[in-house]
Amino acid sequence: MYRYEPIEGLPLAELAECLNLAFSDYFLPVRLNESALAGICKASRVDEKLSFAAFQGEQMVGALLHSRGIYRGKTVLFDVAAGVIPEHRGKKVFTNLFSFAEQEARRQGVEACCLEVLQQNEKAIALYQKVGFSICREFVVLRVDDSCALSLASRPVEFTNYEPFPFQREAGGYYPLPSYEHSDDVIRHNPELYGVAFVKREVAPAYCVYAKADGRIIQMGCQNIENLEAILRNLLMRYGSVTAKNIDAGERAILELFGRLGFKEVARQFEMEKRIVP
Repeated sequence: MYRYEPIEGLPLAELAECLNLAFSDYFLPVRLNESALAGICKASRVDEKLSFAAFQGEQMVGALLHSRGIYRGKTVLFDVAAGVIPEHRGKKVFTNLFSFAEQEARRQGVEACCLEVLQQNEKAIALYQKVGFSICREFVVLRVDDSCALSLASRPVEFTNYEPFPFQREAGGYYPLPSYEHSDDVIRHNPELYGVAFVKREVAPAYCVYAKADGRIIQMGCQNIENLEAILRNLLMRYGSVTAKNIDAGERAILELFGRLGFKEVARQFEMEKRIVP
C-alpha cells in the first residue's frame, strides 16, 4: 500500500537518496547530495506544492519534482526529475504521482505538462505516452572537453551580467527557441546565476547566455553566424570544457557551428507534452 504527498517540508537529503536509488540503473549516472539537489531545485524553480513523493511505510520509493512557468505561450508544469526505486516499478507508482500532480495543476489553471526524456529510454517513453504525452520536439546535447587549441576570434567580445542586458530578437536571424529550463521565465527568477557574452551592434547584438558556474550554454542569438562563432570561441577559451544542452535538432546552421568548434554529440532527447483539459 502506497501513500502520496507533496514534497513541501520533506528533507532534501531523503529526496536525493530516493532519486539516487531510482536512477541507479539509468543510462547516464546520477548521484545527488542535498546541496546538489538544492541547486537544481533553485535553478529549475521546483514548486513543492506541485511535486509529490510516494511512500511505502516510512520509506520514500518514488518522487516527481515539477517546475511551473510560462513556456511557448502557455502555463506549463515541467518534469524536473522523476523516478521510482526499481523494486517498486510496475505498480503504478509513477502513474499515481503524475495523477496527483495533474489534478492539482488543473485546479491552478495549468495548460500543459512537459518533460524531456533520452531517446534510448524506450520504456519511459512508452510510459509517458500511456499517460497521455506525445513527442513535440527533438533536442541534441553537445559537449567539448578540450578547447585549448582554439584561437580567439578577431571580433571583440564582451562579458556582462544577465540583467539588464538589452535582448532584441530580429526576424530572419538565428534565435533558437530554448527548452523549458533555459526559457526566459525560468532564467529571470535567478538572474545572478547567468552571464551574457556578446558582440556589440547598434541593433540586436549577437549574444550567448551562459551559466556562470561552468560556462554551460543556455541561450544564443545573432543575425550573423560569424558573430556567434566569435562569442563561442571566447566562451570556450574562458571555460575549456562546456556543455550545450538541448539544441533543437532542426537548427542545422547552429549545429554545424558547434561541430566546427569541436563539440561532440553526447545524447539526444525528446521533449514531450500533454495538454491539460480544464
